Amino acid sequence: MTPAALLLDLDGTLVDSETFHTESIVRFLAKRGLELTDSERAFIVGHAWQDIFAHLQVATRLGMSLEDLQRGSIAQKPQMVEDGHRINVLPGARALVAWGAAAQIPMAIVSGSSRGEIAYALTLLGFEDELQFYMGAEDVRCGKPNPEGYASAANRLNVDAARCVVFEDSTAGIASGRAAGMFVVATSAANLPESHAGHQDQSQAHMVVSGLDALDLDELAGLA
Repeated sequence: MTPAALLLDLDGTLVDSETFHTESIVRFLAKRGLELTDSERAFIVGHAWQDIFAHLQVATRLGMSLEDLQRGSIAQKPQMVEDGHRINVLPGARALVAWGAAAQIPMAIVSGSSRGEIAYALTLLGFEDELQFYMGAEDVRCGKPNPEGYASAANRLNVDAARCVVFEDSTAGIASGRAAGMFVVATSAANLPESHAGHQDQSQAHMVVSGLDALDLDELAGLA
């Protein structure tokens, strides 16, 4: 049975941006005198802004608001680009969306990044017109691993969650898709060492592939 919808994570799944995103936060906080531990850096991967803010206790430790953290971290990115950091489209991302569009399967991005960051990534990906919509950190009260984002996307598309296929890379994202009652495909972090600040346990995914380019699109038609 063809999936009712394809729900796509962004960072680390469609674009190689996890290290870029994590480093922008690390740089900003370091300039304010807060050096993150390895476990704190690892937590950033796959989590929404509001959850990163709460977990790092930025309000208590630095007296900052969530908006301060977002603006300050995003402001680091132009200099990071000058320093040679890049966001690259991951192999197979465009082919997956092209396949979904040809099969007339509704598609949406469900990400913990801000809507502005998603919009920028879509200029690199070049397939915004093939998506029904995208959801960012501003669109949910609770980020991944909470299922709110994926459940809301299924509701907006008016499709059965059990027939949705989620594409993820992070532990938090996989848990989110599973909790929403969806079939979760994970792209292996082991094959994308530059996209992760820490190891991501992908054992709870229904399927793990080395990358979107390794996905059998004919097999995908029967996953949901």
